[in-house]
Amino acid sequence: MKYLLSLSILIFFLSCSVTPMPVHEQNTDPIIVPHDFFGIVHAGMNLANEEFQLLDEMNIVWILHTFNWHLIEREKGVFNFSRFDNFVNKSLQEGKKVFVTLAYSNHWVDKDTGKSKYIPERYIPDFLNYIEAIILHYGNKVSAWQIWNEPNFNIFWRGTDKEFYNLSRQTAQKIKEIAPEAYLIGGGFSGSPTSFILGMKRTGAIEHLDAISFHPYSLNPNWSMRVYDSFLRTMSKIDFKGEIVISEIGYPTGGWYPHRVTMRNLPSYVLKTIVGSASRGAKILLWFQFSDNYIEGEYPNKIDSELYFGLTYRDFTRKNGAWAYEICARYLPGSRYAPELPIRERISSSIVSFCFMNGRKGNTLILWNDVIGKQRIKISVGSSFSAHNISTGENNIFQDETFLEVSRVPIVITWEGSSAPKISSR
Repeated sequence: MKYLLSLSILIFFLSCSVTPMPVHEQNTDPIIVPHDFFGIVHAGMNLANEEFQLLDEMNIVWILHTFNWHLIEREKGVFNFSRFDNFVNKSLQEGKKVFVTLAYSNHWVDKDTGKSKYIPERYIPDFLNYIEAIILHYGNKVSAWQIWNEPNFNIFWRGTDKEFYNLSRQTAQKIKEIAPEAYLIGGGFSGSPTSFILGMKRTGAIEHLDAISFHPYSLNPNWSMRVYDSFLRTMSKIDFKGEIVISEIGYPTGGWYPHRVTMRNLPSYVLKTIVGSASRGAKILLWFQFSDNYIEGEYPNKIDSELYFGLTYRDFTRKNGAWAYEICARYLPGSRYAPELPIRERISSSIVSFCFMNGRKGNTLILWNDVIGKQRIKISVGSSFSAHNISTGENNIFQDETFLEVSRVPIVITWEGSSAPKISSR
């Protein structure tokens, strides 16, 4: 789901270099962070009230799950949605939006082809029957439909590229025939596979899509944003006018993956990734994933990084990165990314700043020092302000024009009012 060995080795060597956080150059259109920007992968399936309460506390709107074909149509022609019905109904009851990935193959297909996650041309009508059944069953209970997951990796699609283009195109056509108003997402790409995307464009597989999704996994937030910028360039090449969705992004806190992160650095990675994505105009960001499958203090497998991607543990105890996510999810939605702000006076270029303005509904300024050490920065926002600790969720109130120490750990500053924020060294 996250890496092939070759990519892991490449990223390992990239780790030898340190690069600043790339700041996206805004186009002429203002970037507004959507009110439903924040989501999570793999939550809510056990229907626990405690889990949904925490989802609310963290301001999570979307929940993604894969509604596997083989789990819905175990017997050919007989569809059973009971495994997912309770989850969908509970999610809607709790005010969440359901994001469904449509995938993969089925046992009678696998038996014939000798491999899983592959649907040859002769079985596409069967796959489309599953698509029709699921769309008709759930209708507008599902707010977003994504076709497949990481088709550019052969662990998730084991046919040729052209075969996938054909499957994706026919699936998109079928969905729009049945439900023209459905929010339809294609891709779910791992990284930014330019040639694969160009192939989808040439074969008409993008024509019916409302959005294209991708997974900018990389060594750290800096490199993830470089993946994002590469993806934006590819979208420009194909002249795609729809929306961009991040349907997976995250960092494991254990295992062997080169992009594993220490618990100390997790909050910074979470915040920098979210801020970088929001400032680039993403429509939705889905964090992978909500919970680990063990409780704090347990280490069931020191090798398998897939076990350690959660923002919480199995008992819903938070990792510290959950606070960084919650702070972003509480203050960024509805605000405008303001690349012209803050006003900087005698500020070192190593001080990174992102500003999101929403007037009396609340403004947000994020600061960090991109090099080792601390710098004293005077914060001027025209009123008192709150400074938030992204590792604990705690905040302190300061009077305007107070000096704060800015280190490599980001500080989140929030305040109300229309005054343009200014930062200075004195």
